[in-house]
Amino acid sequence: MKRFFKPEEDPLDQQFGIDLPENVRTWRIVGIVRDAKFAGFALDRPARPMFFVPLAQTVDYKHDLMRRIEFQSHFVRGLLLVTSMPPGTLEPQLKRVLAEADPNLTVTSVRTLREQVERSFDQQRAVASLAGLFGIVALVLAAIGLYGVTAYSVARRTNEIGIRMALGADRGSVLGMILRGAFRRVVVGLVLGVPLAVGVGYWLSAQLYGVSFWDPAALGVAAGSLAAAAFIASIVPAVRAAGIAPMRALRAE
Repeated sequence: MKRFFKPEEDPLDQQFGIDLPENVRTWRIVGIVRDAKFAGFALDRPARPMFFVPLAQTVDYKHDLMRRIEFQSHFVRGLLLVTSMPPGTLEPQLKRVLAEADPNLTVTSVRTLREQVERSFDQQRAVASLAGLFGIVALVLAAIGLYGVTAYSVARRTNEIGIRMALGADRGSVLGMILRGAFRRVVVGLVLGVPLAVGVGYWLSAQLYGVSFWDPAALGVAAGSLAAAAFIASIVPAVRAAGIAPMRALRAE
């Protein structure tokens, strides 16, 4: 209504039509509803102008295209029932009631509102699943890379570890040193990655219905998963480094 009427205008009792000038007084406005989206392929776009008419009310348009549109828009494609009964119990009763009203009415399927909404978001769920799969692969690759870097760092610092242990450093301090080095890399990665994740989330929010670009819970889970993967990837070389005998470490080249 904001598109066609000024703020001070009352849309009720106004007349309108579609497409052609001769249709300007076809319909009369008797009520107003909120914006709604019915096309599953355009849920990420702004709501388009639409109006509801009684099923039994038809218009005899002169234009062939308008006549086809009018014919195709007068089919009962679905019924919405508000009930606490499960779908399996409701379906036989619904078929019986509709058959008594009109034998030509056929029930092809009965779905809950949640199931109907989920059917409209198949493409979005596929994108989300693919993004989740890429995230898991990236996490595994990050863990493998961190393990390799940590193991290489431990191998390069074998002499240093031996000197530290010969001077009195215990296994706990060696473990802490290796883990601090590994988690220092994780912190740097998070500082660089979180802003990028927020930026990518802003782009995804335009592609996935109901997804916010700022989701602290999701970012927290991702950061926690990366920290857990970093711990698992670095604890193995850290334990190996802490178990090196000082004399063996001092002889290592």
